[in-house]
Amino acid sequence: MTGKKDNLDIKIMGFESIDSDKYDRQKRIAGWDQSKVSNATVMVIGVGATGNELVKNLTLTGIGKFIIIDYDIIEKSNLNRCVLFNMENDIEGKYKVDIVKESIRTLNPDVEIVVYKKELNDIDKNLYKQSNVICSCVDNIEARLEANNYAHYYGIPFIDSGIDEHFGSIQAVYSEVKDAPCLQCGISDKDLDLMWKKFSCTGQEIDSENGETTRKIATIISTTSIIGGIQSQQVIKFILNLDHFKENGKWDSQIGEPLIGKQLNYNGLTNKFNIIEKLKDPNCWTCSYKKSNS
Repeated sequence: MTGKKDNLDIKIMGFESIDSDKYDRQKRIAGWDQSKVSNATVMVIGVGATGNELVKNLTLTGIGKFIIIDYDIIEKSNLNRCVLFNMENDIEGKYKVDIVKESIRTLNPDVEIVVYKKELNDIDKNLYKQSNVICSCVDNIEARLEANNYAHYYGIPFIDSGIDEHFGSIQAVYSEVKDAPCLQCGISDKDLDLMWKKFSCTGQEIDSENGETTRKIATIISTTSIIGGIQSQQVIKFILNLDHFKENGKWDSQIGEPLIGKQLNYNGLTNKFNIIEKLKDPNCWTCSYKKSNS
């Protein structure tokens, strides 16, 4: 064995599909099922920098439907890292969700898009149940935890991302994996103190209680594209692999296991990735209580 695939091991596909089928190359991946991808609904909460990358990747992959939630408008400072916001167009002051919707239709007119210009806590909670995977690309702890809580309660896979300068992180939550922690499990008292603050990449600086000014999040597109790429890969893992997990109690090795109970950290300064095992909090009010007692 040379470690390389022998040409005879590659399934021969019809000549007519080689260049005429836009999904031909990904269909050649072992374990791929394009019908699962094309029939999937993904909720994306926040379509700023990382959200742009995530939606772009999933659109080109052929996701069937997006539910997109974001109430922010576009500022000029968004334009260095948001691939779906065309710098040549007059888009300042327009809602992010509207421009993202237009861009998705340009990239792939087959995708269905439903957008909500609302804060997360104002949406119909039934939207969570309509999603196959829920993604958080937000800049505040409150929204992350709200999405985590509903996703965990309804048994929907949840993938959270975060960025700051040259650093980024990804964590997946899925309540059907025994003893797996949720996002709430890792929240510290300091995090809770900051719950109601929004550390945004745009808009005015935030004044803290002691009169000091909280800095804006520093970001660069290389970080957001890396984190958005990994987050979109996690979405695909769940979509392609969830049925196998439910039937067999384990993940199909051809697709790979999602980052459940793990946090992947990216350090752009040292060019390194590392994975931290997350621990379940036995007192977590989200994932350690009994639904029957609620």
